[in-house]
Amino acid sequence: SKKKLTARSGESVLLPCSCKDPHTKPETFTWKKLTNTWTVISSESDQYRNRVQLFNNLSPANLSLLISHLTEEDAGFYRCDVKDIGRTDIKLTVEGCRLNYQQLKYITAHSGESVLLPCSCTDLQTTPDTFSWKKHNTISYTWEEISSESDQYRNRVQLFNNLSPANLSLLISHLTEEDDGVYRCKHKQEYMDIRLTVTVAPVKPSPTSVRRINHISDEPPTIISSQKDPPQSLPFIPFALVTVIFLHIIVAAVYCTKRTKVSDPAAVHYSSAAEDGAVNLQ
Repeated sequence: SKKKLTARSGESVLLPCSCKDPHTKPETFTWKKLTNTWTVISSESDQYRNRVQLFNNLSPANLSLLISHLTEEDAGFYRCDVKDIGRTDIKLTVEGCRLNYQQLKYITAHSGESVLLPCSCTDLQTTPDTFSWKKHNTISYTWEEISSESDQYRNRVQLFNNLSPANLSLLISHLTEEDDGVYRCKHKQEYMDIRLTVTVAPVKPSPTSVRRINHISDEPPTIISSQKDPPQSLPFIPFALVTVIFLHIIVAAVYCTKRTKVSDPAAVHYSSAAEDGAVNLQ
């Protein structure tokens, strides 16, 4: 019989195989993988060391094989061969990392800052067995691998795949103008390019220079009223002033009216003296 199984890279998969009678103890059995020929799987080989496990020591009739830390190279046909009893074939498909491909991506950052060059697998549950970051050398026209051990990048680069295996992004700190260029995130035959432009950080004016500029400016200063100023108190001053002026006008008018009545000629009596010295009042 033939079974089909699918798993993701970085995960574990159990290839089932067992005797029909759980009390049966087969004399011998082997697991093989089809390459050009059927090759016996051994825990001592470099390909499977510390990655394969059997369970027949606990349950003799359980001949299943557990493969851990799957890679895309583990995909293929497997066979559980039990001597004098039969065999079981299994087709294993391993879904590996596929880069979240984009066209050339442009990123701009300032010198002295940090920048994150994004790169990731489309399936965040996958774990790529290998990947690399490289920078294009415009002089030799070659791709040079970025290493945290090199003098140029020591203590300046950081990866995140140890926390999230599908996150292949690269963080570069303390940028310099020499970091300007094209970077490539590569996994197997897939890659994604990023054009990084590093510019000089703008100089921020100090507070003293700002005050000096305001002092020599020929433009009149702009008065900005604070929200704390009471907007209701301003109309009261002209209103009171008008009231006082109005009262003064009334008082002045009354005074002038009374003065006019006193100075009326018709109301004034003159005195004259006769020739005999007597005084006549008129």
